[in-house]
Amino acid sequence: MDAELLEFELRRASVGFVARRVDTRDEFQRAIADFSPDVILADYSLPGFDGMTALRLAKQSAPVTPFIVVTGSINEETAVGCMRAGASDYLLKNNLARIGPAIEAALERERARAERRAAEAALRRSEANLRAIFHNALQDFVLLDRRGVVLTLNKAASNWANWVTGRDVQEGDVLVDLLPGGIAQEWAGFFDRALAGETIMIERRVTSATGTDRWFEANLIPVVAEDGGIIGVCLSVVNIAERKRTEENLRRVERLQAIGRLAGGVAHEVNNMMTVVLGLSEFLLHDLAPADHRHEDVAEIARAADRAANITRQLLAFSRQQVMQPRLLDLNAVVQGTQGMLGRLLGPGYTLRLNLVPMLSSVRADPSQLEQVLLNLVLNARDAMPGGGTITVETSSVMLDDDYMRRHAGVEIPHGAYNAVIVTDTGCGMERDIALRVFEPFFTTKPLGEGTGLGLSTAYGIVKQTGGYIWVYSEPGLGTTFKVYLPAFADPATPPRDLVRETPSGGHETLLVVEDEEMVRLLACRVLRERGYTVHEAAHGAEALELLSRTPLLPDLVVSDVVMPTMGGREFGTRLRERAPDLPVLYMSGFTGEDVVRRGLLEPGVPFQQKPFHPDALAKQVRDLLDARKVPRGV
Repeated sequence: MDAELLEFELRRASVGFVARRVDTRDEFQRAIADFSPDVILADYSLPGFDGMTALRLAKQSAPVTPFIVVTGSINEETAVGCMRAGASDYLLKNNLARIGPAIEAALERERARAERRAAEAALRRSEANLRAIFHNALQDFVLLDRRGVVLTLNKAASNWANWVTGRDVQEGDVLVDLLPGGIAQEWAGFFDRALAGETIMIERRVTSATGTDRWFEANLIPVVAEDGGIIGVCLSVVNIAERKRTEENLRRVERLQAIGRLAGGVAHEVNNMMTVVLGLSEFLLHDLAPADHRHEDVAEIARAADRAANITRQLLAFSRQQVMQPRLLDLNAVVQGTQGMLGRLLGPGYTLRLNLVPMLSSVRADPSQLEQVLLNLVLNARDAMPGGGTITVETSSVMLDDDYMRRHAGVEIPHGAYNAVIVTDTGCGMERDIALRVFEPFFTTKPLGEGTGLGLSTAYGIVKQTGGYIWVYSEPGLGTTFKVYLPAFADPATPPRDLVRETPSGGHETLLVVEDEEMVRLLACRVLRERGYTVHEAAHGAEALELLSRTPLLPDLVVSDVVMPTMGGREFGTRLRERAPDLPVLYMSGFTGEDVVRRGLLEPGVPFQQKPFHPDALAKQVRDLLDARKVPRGV
């Protein structure tokens, strides 16, 4: 009857429900397990079973389910005992009208408690995640209070602090008291600014307790409380040594590229002038008897011009604009082939050792240029040992991968198989700032007049143009090592070919020389006329086309400069092919063949003569092109 009365009051209070009535301990426990009630209404007194026992069982099996005690009579002490035992509320049977609000209130309290429990669990998870992130982050984090006392620090920060201070830094330490004097004074100023609300970002090279240097970026961020007050500072530290190294390499590459562009332009102008000096010197030498006192003067002029031309070739090699004739080579054979020459150049007091790894794969390079690289590196090593010493030339086969890059800071090249030639000396070595500049043209530590500063820059340019990489490692007092990496090829090396020098013959064909530099034009015309050719001349492409329009016979060959005013070589060649598709044209320029193609001044593969040239070189090119003609040219 009491249960029916409760259900009646629930329906009257418009509470939707499904009810189950039990009156024994076993039934109660089964109902909790399979019925899973949202609310438990229990009489305080039951035959053989009482409400307080039910309450204890409910707290064990369904601790979050609201438990409301319903009784006919209960005193204040008993009510308090029920509430302390975990009851949500209690009702008197003579006031069951309150059952609806009581259940709603109990359910609302439980919902609020559930939400609070969920929020607390989420907060605990969030705090655990933040702790995990904080303590396992690669970036260093230190939390400090307003006095600079360490509140907490992660593992990375502990390692950094140990490196700087030489001791373990723990919570409760005053960080500024542990820092070296110079750093501590600066740090105190930054810390005060952060406490004033400023976010500080600084980059510094820091010296550790053991004397080693590293670059770090430090950020000091004010920690703001809910009320807006600053309660401390968060210090984050990042090791930026790799970034600094990358920035330094980038600046170095940009500097070398700018110098390379300048070198190419200078070489073009100098090559035009040296063409004239070399050519006229050779004419004078032919006209002067060896006994003539002027013969040696002219010979000295020719030698000086040759040296000037060689400097331009080195500049072009540095800027990767040198004319290359690469083929597959045996690196060991190249090194062994230079051994005798290097030994003679080194002289007494120096020991040259070769340590060559057998069965190397091939490399693709210009053999003379590769010999030049080896010569420059060995001579540089000799100059670093004025009192004599040992120079070791080694070869090796290496596979460059991530592990190799990590062990060789500063070597940034594509992964793969390489052959290396390594030149090591026992000389004085270099400071790091000098080692970073050794490949710059005209940079030298030698006294004035004892070096051009182009040897290593030439080696750098040749290696880069070959598709390889050159790297230097040096320590003051411990010598220097240069490593040249060249991509390895599986194909066999090409055997060396003997070069036979021939004096070029002349002919009786008709030629047209097109050149805007008057001295160069006069020289080229003289060279060709003295070899029997009939030569016409023009100052630029437009003048040449006008000359051809007035001439009933086409020339057998045209020699044309590339860069000219009014009409340049490429446009002139295009117009000329429209008139005579089979007419051969030999182009010449102070720029290299690769450079004029890259600049869009010529198409790839056209006949080309690099300035400066000796008269015999021009004559041979002309003769070879004329002899290669398959169909005689008619009217």
